Amino acid sequence: MKNIGIAVTDPDDWTGVALCNAVEHYGMFPVKFSFNSATSDISLGKLYADNIDMTSLDAIIVRDMGPAAQNGAAFRFDILCQLEELGVIIINSPESILRAANKYVSSYLFRKNGIPTPETLVTNDLNVALEMLSSSGRIVVKPVFGYKGIGVECLKNDAPGKCKLKELLEKDNLLYMQKFIPNPGRDIRVFVVNKKVMGSIYRVAPTGSWINNLSQGGFAKPCILTREQERAALSAVRVIGTVYAGVDIIEGDYVIEINGTPSGKGIFDACGVDVTESIVKYLKGQI
Repeated sequence: MKNIGIAVTDPDDWTGVALCNAVEHYGMFPVKFSFNSATSDISLGKLYADNIDMTSLDAIIVRDMGPAAQNGAAFRFDILCQLEELGVIIINSPESILRAANKYVSSYLFRKNGIPTPETLVTNDLNVALEMLSSSGRIVVKPVFGYKGIGVECLKNDAPGKCKLKELLEKDNLLYMQKFIPNPGRDIRVFVVNKKVMGSIYRVAPTGSWINNLSQGGFAKPCILTREQERAALSAVRVIGTVYAGVDIIEGDYVIEINGTPSGKGIFDACGVDVTESIVKYLKGQI
């Protein structure tokens, strides 16, 4: 029987549990572990987490890498790369997870490949940042490496906005900024598996907020994509290289970003689509 690792931080995470169930459904054995306890014994050539020898696994599905500072995050990606070199199938691949996680890189690839994306500027220079705020009137500032909408700010071209922009630069020494795209308080999450759109949802911001992330209090509603939106989502996944992903689109058909380790709960709750079945079915065909 094939042993399939499920890398997930929260043992009760909906997607992690659903992935385990799907692995069992396809006649394989799920092995849940967290990168929070990842250890590499270089002298002995061992890689393990939660007392599980990761080199003994036939494949790993990465639900999440777990929270970590810069060095810790780099270490976890390095472990995934080592496991891949040793012949363990990794979904999504380390390279594609890294491209998706790095908003600077993903935005560059979107623009390079003709995928509509908001005007984006990344800088260490406050004067350059203030010029963009002035010309745009309103911008969204995000961490380059961020998740769940944490640390995202929407700034207007006024005194408080300019002060906040300076504060963010002093804090992180880098500003990733996108022109604010007017919208009806929602965005679109498109779930893609193996080059196919499995479904899509509106993520609607809670009352009094403009952030749509479900983890920040947003709620999901079914969404029917236009042909252009579907094409943009599939193109985004192609250039990033993920087997499965959540692609975020703002109405106006701009791809905002891509998530290489997305939750499947929102689309299941809103549309009854269990994307974990398709992920594991794809994996089964690779082993």
